[in-house]
Amino acid sequence: MMFETGIVNRVEKNIAWVKMIKGEQCSGCHACNAFGEGVVELIALNGVAAKPGDRVEVEIDPNQVVKHSAIVFLLPVLGLILGYFLGAKYLEQAGLSQQSAGIIGSFGLLLVMFAAIIGYDRLVAKSQKINATIQRVL
Repeated sequence: MMFETGIVNRVEKNIAWVKMIKGEQCSGCHACNAFGEGVVELIALNGVAAKPGDRVEVEIDPNQVVKHSAIVFLLPVLGLILGYFLGAKYLEQAGLSQQSAGIIGSFGLLLVMFAAIIGYDRLVAKSQKINATIQRVL
Protein backbone atom coordinates (compact mmCIF):
# COMPACT_ATOMS: atom_id res chain seq x y z
CA MET A 1 0.00 0.00 0.00
CA MET A 2 0.93 3.63 -0.51
CA PHE A 3 1.00 6.03 2.43
CA GLU A 4 0.81 9.82 2.07
CA THR A 5 0.29 12.66 4.50
CA GLY A 6 -2.27 15.40 4.29
CA ILE A 7 -4.36 17.89 6.21
CA VAL A 8 -8.07 17.34 6.75
CA ASN A 9 -10.13 20.16 5.19
CA ARG A 10 -13.60 19.02 6.15
CA VAL A 11 -15.42 16.02 7.58
CA GLU A 12 -18.92 14.66 7.01
CA LYS A 13 -19.88 11.57 8.99
CA ASN A 14 -17.10 9.02 8.33
CA ILE A 15 -15.70 10.73 5.20
CA ALA A 16 -12.94 13.35 5.15
CA TRP A 17 -11.63 15.64 2.41
CA VAL A 18 -7.85 15.64 2.73
CA LYS A 19 -5.51 18.18 1.14
CA MET A 20 -2.44 16.16 0.24
CA ILE A 21 1.07 17.33 1.08
CA LYS A 22 3.83 16.68 -1.45
CA GLY A 23 6.16 13.98 -0.18
CA GLU A 24 9.77 13.23 -1.10
CA GLN A 25 8.66 10.91 -3.91
CA CYS A 26 7.10 13.98 -5.55
CA SER A 27 10.39 15.84 -5.92
CA GLY A 28 10.92 16.84 -9.52
CA CYS A 29 7.35 15.90 -10.49
CA HIS A 30 4.98 18.72 -11.34
CA ALA A 31 1.92 16.64 -12.23
CA CYS A 32 -0.18 18.24 -9.48
CA ASN A 33 0.35 21.63 -11.13
CA ALA A 34 -1.93 20.42 -13.92
CA PHE A 35 -4.80 20.57 -11.41
CA GLY A 36 -4.08 24.08 -10.19
CA GLU A 37 -1.67 25.30 -7.59
CA GLY A 38 0.06 21.99 -6.93
CA VAL A 39 -2.65 20.91 -4.50
CA VAL A 40 -4.63 17.70 -4.70
CA GLU A 41 -7.60 16.94 -2.48
CA LEU A 42 -8.87 13.42 -2.06
CA ILE A 43 -11.79 11.83 -0.29
CA ALA A 44 -10.89 9.26 2.36
CA LEU A 45 -12.70 7.07 4.84
CA ASN A 46 -12.26 8.57 8.30
CA GLY A 47 -12.25 5.65 10.72
CA VAL A 48 -9.99 7.45 13.20
CA ALA A 49 -12.28 10.45 13.83
CA ALA A 50 -9.86 13.01 12.40
CA LYS A 51 -11.05 16.61 12.59
CA PRO A 52 -10.54 19.56 10.21
CA GLY A 53 -6.98 20.85 10.53
CA ASP A 54 -5.55 17.48 11.67
CA ARG A 55 -2.45 16.21 9.89
CA VAL A 56 -3.13 12.60 8.92
CA GLU A 57 -1.54 9.61 7.25
CA VAL A 58 -3.64 8.30 4.36
CA GLU A 59 -3.43 4.85 2.81
CA ILE A 60 -4.07 4.88 -0.95
CA ASP A 61 -4.66 1.84 -3.14
CA PRO A 62 -1.63 1.82 -5.52
CA ASN A 63 -3.59 -0.02 -8.21
CA GLN A 64 -5.96 2.93 -8.47
CA VAL A 65 -3.06 5.39 -8.65
CA VAL A 66 -1.49 3.44 -11.53
CA LYS A 67 -4.84 3.08 -13.32
CA HIS A 68 -5.73 6.77 -13.09
CA SER A 69 -2.18 7.87 -13.97
CA ALA A 70 -2.20 5.68 -17.07
CA ILE A 71 -5.49 7.18 -18.18
CA VAL A 72 -4.40 10.78 -17.59
CA PHE A 73 -0.90 10.52 -19.03
CA LEU A 74 -1.04 7.78 -21.67
CA LEU A 75 -4.36 8.46 -23.40
CA PRO A 76 -3.29 11.88 -24.75
CA VAL A 77 -0.04 10.41 -26.11
CA LEU A 78 -1.92 7.55 -27.73
CA GLY A 79 -4.38 10.07 -29.17
CA LEU A 80 -1.56 12.06 -30.73
CA ILE A 81 0.07 9.02 -32.31
CA LEU A 82 -3.11 7.28 -33.48
CA GLY A 83 -4.59 10.57 -34.66
CA TYR A 84 -1.56 11.25 -36.84
CA PHE A 85 -1.87 7.95 -38.67
CA LEU A 86 -5.66 8.11 -38.99
CA GLY A 87 -5.48 11.71 -40.21
CA ALA A 88 -2.73 10.91 -42.71
CA LYS A 89 -4.78 8.01 -44.06
CA TYR A 90 -8.26 9.53 -44.20
CA LEU A 91 -7.84 13.32 -44.33
CA GLU A 92 -5.34 13.14 -47.18
CA GLN A 93 -8.30 12.29 -49.40
CA ALA A 94 -9.67 15.78 -48.67
CA GLY A 95 -6.82 17.33 -50.64
CA LEU A 96 -4.40 17.96 -47.76
CA SER A 97 -0.77 16.90 -47.79
CA GLN A 98 -0.07 13.74 -45.83
CA GLN A 99 1.84 15.65 -43.15
CA SER A 100 -0.85 18.32 -42.72
CA ALA A 101 -3.57 15.69 -42.59
CA GLY A 102 -1.60 13.79 -39.94
CA ILE A 103 -1.13 16.88 -37.79
CA ILE A 104 -4.81 17.82 -38.01
CA GLY A 105 -5.83 14.24 -37.18
CA SER A 106 -3.37 14.18 -34.30
CA PHE A 107 -4.76 17.32 -32.66
CA GLY A 108 -8.33 16.25 -33.38
CA LEU A 109 -7.95 12.92 -31.62
CA LEU A 110 -6.02 14.62 -28.81
CA LEU A 111 -9.07 16.80 -28.14
CA VAL A 112 -11.29 13.70 -28.16
CA MET A 113 -8.98 12.05 -25.61
CA PHE A 114 -9.10 15.11 -23.35
CA ALA A 115 -12.90 15.07 -23.54
CA ALA A 116 -12.85 11.36 -22.65
CA ILE A 117 -10.58 12.04 -19.66
CA ILE A 118 -12.89 14.81 -18.43
CA GLY A 119 -15.87 12.47 -18.82
CA TYR A 120 -14.03 9.72 -16.95
CA ASP A 121 -13.13 12.16 -14.17
CA ARG A 122 -16.77 13.18 -13.76
CA LEU A 123 -17.88 9.53 -13.78
CA VAL A 124 -15.36 8.65 -11.06
CA ALA A 125 -16.43 11.68 -8.99
CA LYS A 126 -20.11 10.68 -9.25
CA SER A 127 -19.42 7.05 -8.34
CA GLN A 128 -18.34 8.16 -4.82
CA LYS A 129 -16.08 5.11 -4.67
CA ILE A 130 -13.45 5.83 -2.06
CA ASN A 131 -10.00 4.28 -2.51
CA ALA A 132 -8.23 5.94 0.41
CA THR A 133 -8.41 5.48 4.17
CA ILE A 134 -7.08 7.66 6.98
CA GLN A 135 -4.86 5.37 9.03
CA ARG A 136 -3.87 7.70 11.88
CA VAL A 137 -3.67 11.28 13.06
CA LEU A 138 -0.05 12.50 13.15
